[in-house]
Amino acid sequence: MLRAPVQVTPDNVGDHYDRLDEFYRSIWGRTLHHGLWSPGDSPSVELGTNRLLNLLVASLPLTPGIRLVDIGCGYGADAHRIAELTGASVSGITISRAQATKARETPPPSQGQVSIEQGDWLKNTYPAKNFDCAIAMESLSHMQDKKGFFLEIHRVLVPGGKAAIACWTIDPEPSGAERILLRLLCLSGSLPSLGSMSDYRTFAHAADLSPLESRDLTALVAPTWSLIARKTLRILMQPRFLASALRLGWRYPLLSLAIPAMTLAFRTGVLRYSAFWVESKR
Repeated sequence: MLRAPVQVTPDNVGDHYDRLDEFYRSIWGRTLHHGLWSPGDSPSVELGTNRLLNLLVASLPLTPGIRLVDIGCGYGADAHRIAELTGASVSGITISRAQATKARETPPPSQGQVSIEQGDWLKNTYPAKNFDCAIAMESLSHMQDKKGFFLEIHRVLVPGGKAAIACWTIDPEPSGAERILLRLLCLSGSLPSLGSMSDYRTFAHAADLSPLESRDLTALVAPTWSLIARKTLRILMQPRFLASALRLGWRYPLLSLAIPAMTLAFRTGVLRYSAFWVESKR
């Protein structure tokens, strides 16, 4: 595990997303997570992010009435898409008050159910064995207690329940220069720590979760950051957003390094993008 040089608390993570709320939505919409792109795919953010979600949930038994928890649900876009397509009952939890507020403003799905709450996954109040499935789209890196993240998944899943997780992973033995880059990324992105796939397999096993499959999606998600960079430049051409960005940059100077740091980390290979699936032991 590589830890941030300063403590990053759940409140810090929530504040990060609250203060960047309008900026994130203007650039990427309500999905926030990466997309998948193969050569020849259109640059549509909606199509790309839907492809990643579809890949992640394809192995989950999503049918009408199935109970799923979306860990770090953001604005609830994925929760609503899952409910609309499958009839599942989806509960979402986000640490951000701004995201929870916006998510609750979304009209209810035509089938299934969606409920959103603001709170800390590591201190959630869901009953034990309450869900059939779980998804976590890029929320693991924001968790202060990575072991606790997996323990809570095991606690709330029924025996045999499955979870699908998409997250950034790191080289288990980064060089000195790579450690500096990753720590800069932690500071600019409010990440308490970053782990390798080996770390996460160990934590899952210790929580009585059986690993089912893992995939390295780095090459397929790589276009995400060039698209974000272009959209950011386009947004900053608007005086209202430029003024807001300058104020944020003055108060939080490390924020301006987030996109370059993430792009460089992906290009050097020290940061990967992984998807993996686990099952709660019966």
